Amino acid sequence: MSTRAFVLYSRKGATAPIFSLNDLPGSGGRMDLVARCVTQALWLSHDLRENVAFYAVLNGPPDPPKTIGFFSDSIKRLSLDERNVGSWIKKALEKWEREGRKAQERGEEWVKVQDGIYIARKDVVPLVKELKEMCNFKLFVLHEKGEDIREVEDFGDNCCFILGDHIGMPKKVEDYVINKLGAEKISVGPLPYLASSCIAVVHNEIDRRSASG
Repeated sequence: MSTRAFVLYSRKGATAPIFSLNDLPGSGGRMDLVARCVTQALWLSHDLRENVAFYAVLNGPPDPPKTIGFFSDSIKRLSLDERNVGSWIKKALEKWEREGRKAQERGEEWVKVQDGIYIARKDVVPLVKELKEMCNFKLFVLHEKGEDIREVEDFGDNCCFILGDHIGMPKKVEDYVINKLGAEKISVGPLPYLASSCIAVVHNEIDRRSASG
């Protein structure tokens, strides 16, 4: 069971295996950004983290939405480089094209791609609602105008952190998650950072608190 989760809303991330691994930023709809966030969420310097889940919510063309989940405790054959992560995202989308409809007809939301990687036709609000209600995660939205992360007391494991890509989350999604699902808006610093860097800062803050507590 994951005790720390990250949800990335990707506005342009491709939702079919139509992109080239040689052009993740262009044909993939900034899939390079998604891949970097996966590595920051799941890896330490020489090992995988324990009990971390990362969800990439893809809303680009041609068939949105798709969510791909990566789970550190069971994942295999996934390495740190963007191309490798991108290849598994592409395999996940290929798997959905082959098996997604049949899985839905059987009442199954998630299709297994390999150990630790799953894909579903699920958008960000239903996903976050599920993480709150079924997994009892406390929700945080990463936002430049949020409360400073170092001032947040109820913060640590069993938390889910929601963030946007280089474009950001749609305001209606952000408002719903905050006003309807009770997420807190927090900031990782005084300047805007890359999405992958935001994940690294969140990990660092929790790690420091855990080490000192």
